[in-house]
Amino acid sequence: MDGFEVARRMREHPSAENVPIIFVTALTDDAARLQGMELGAVDFITKPIDPAQLKLRVDNFMRYVELRRHLQADYDNMLAIARLRDDVEAMTRHDLKGPLAGAIGIVQSLIDAADMDRRQLENLRLAEQAMLQVTDMVNLSTELYKIETGKYVLHAAPLPISDMLRRVVETARATYAGKQLVLAVDTDFDVGIDAPLALGDAMLTYSLLNNLIKNACEAAPERTRVIATLYTGSPLRIEIVNKGVIPEPIRERFFDKFVTDGKSGGTGLGTYSARLLARAQYGEVAFAVDDELQTTTLIVSLPSVPPPA
Repeated sequence: MDGFEVARRMREHPSAENVPIIFVTALTDDAARLQGMELGAVDFITKPIDPAQLKLRVDNFMRYVELRRHLQADYDNMLAIARLRDDVEAMTRHDLKGPLAGAIGIVQSLIDAADMDRRQLENLRLAEQAMLQVTDMVNLSTELYKIETGKYVLHAAPLPISDMLRRVVETARATYAGKQLVLAVDTDFDVGIDAPLALGDAMLTYSLLNNLIKNACEAAPERTRVIATLYTGSPLRIEIVNKGVIPEPIRERFFDKFVTDGKSGGTGLGTYSARLLARAQYGEVAFAVDDELQTTTLIVSLPSVPPPA
């Protein structure tokens, strides 16, 4: 058995396949060197041998091997921590759903009892809405994880996109009342005409619109307008316009993860998740900046349900 056969057998053996091999040989032709390298040799030393030089080369390579082992151990540890974090997050999401469902049930039973005054009922409905939003956030975090890991499967259904957009804007109007913003929804179809339907997932679409309206309201200066316009067509298009422009340094990375600028408490996840949610539904999110008018337009496109023949 020659050295080439020894190397081949080692590469086939599970406990020896990663052992570094240095060929020390009288063969000097390129074909022999190439064969050794193809068998995974890390070095190819021809005779005559200088023992001191050979020892230095082996020592240097063993330092490299030890460094690689440390790097592999660090990488394996990082993967284990990431898996543990994912498991903890999954368990947390699962464990949150039970208490939330119970609390929502209690609040809904109190609302149904109808033995309270109007203010108390309004407060209960606000509490119910807040808990439902938290439940949606828990469910959404599960879906985002699936989207990021390529495990999400879309089950598309017709969505009343104009009604959904109006609900999002109404919620934002109350949330940002302190900024005295004027929030409005416009469409390009006449009253009495059947509203267009988007094709997608209701929870993902609501969160997508909510993230972008929230982003526009946070970026808009006080006492300015935020206008959301729905345009019919295939695909459907929604344009959200606000005063203020995206800062120049982050424009190329605007939809990247953790990118934010000048927002107190901003995480840089709103626009990132919005694009993820749009693409998971075969849509897209983009933006346009008008430096002269000092406006930013967020543009959402989503598949539409074809009108009846």
